[in-house]
Amino acid sequence: MIAASLVQMDVAALDPARNLRRIHDHIAAEAGRGAQLILFPELANTGYVEPLVPGGAMTLPPADYAGALHRACAAPDGPEIAALAEAAQRHGTHVVIGMGLRDPLREGVMRNCSLLIGPQGVLGCYAKIHQWQNEKLYFTRGDRIESFAFGETRLGMQICYDIRFPEITRIMAMQGAGIVTSVWASFGAEDAPVPDEALFLHRAYTRATENGVFFLSCNRSGSHGGQRFFGRSCALAPDGAVLGALDHDGEDVLRVEIDLAQIARYRGFTGIWADRAPEIYAKYFP
Repeated sequence: MIAASLVQMDVAALDPARNLRRIHDHIAAEAGRGAQLILFPELANTGYVEPLVPGGAMTLPPADYAGALHRACAAPDGPEIAALAEAAQRHGTHVVIGMGLRDPLREGVMRNCSLLIGPQGVLGCYAKIHQWQNEKLYFTRGDRIESFAFGETRLGMQICYDIRFPEITRIMAMQGAGIVTSVWASFGAEDAPVPDEALFLHRAYTRATENGVFFLSCNRSGSHGGQRFFGRSCALAPDGAVLGALDHDGEDVLRVEIDLAQIARYRGFTGIWADRAPEIYAKYFP
């Protein structure tokens, strides 16, 4: 069994020092409870981009914001990631965390990434391919879909809007991923009701059952720029069973147990991999 903790936390805009202090506190606390995999939301070091919606409010003048965001992003070889790797080693755990990263070679280039960090250091990095609305103003999109060794299986990472593109999860599953993580900064208008209380369950259920993977969905909480982050983190088994779900947008931790044996049982019973017909699908894809 793998004990996983999904940390649904608020993130302070452009205050990576504060955010990372809280992240380290959560790593210590959850590892102390036995967590072997700890998830944090999208852009957990920087906060989400401004304006959150086209034409929305900003807390900094537009002329200053891009530079401030770049300074808040972490360097791949910098002290922030080194400290997370040291924490993973000290506590004997693995961390999946959404972070804004600077490009190591090209000045001013930033990416919205999800990192897998373990006792051995950084084990994987995924740069978000599908960028939502104003993210395109600041981040360079990724161009690789990979999965990474994680114990007896492999782990694939995606970020927020990626979930609307089923190819991402399918490719990771074809690479051997038995666990797929999705880190979010999903939000809606602060003064409007949540349009679908079960939105994250619906999406995670679909990706889990069509691929036979564990799907872990970790969203953030808090309010910013007139928008409220939805929270409602959840974790689903390969057969769509809900391992756990938060039904609110406040700060909280969702703790679940993952039994990897469920992957083979579900895939063997349904035949979803044996019954694929890729030679027919190929006729319709470029």
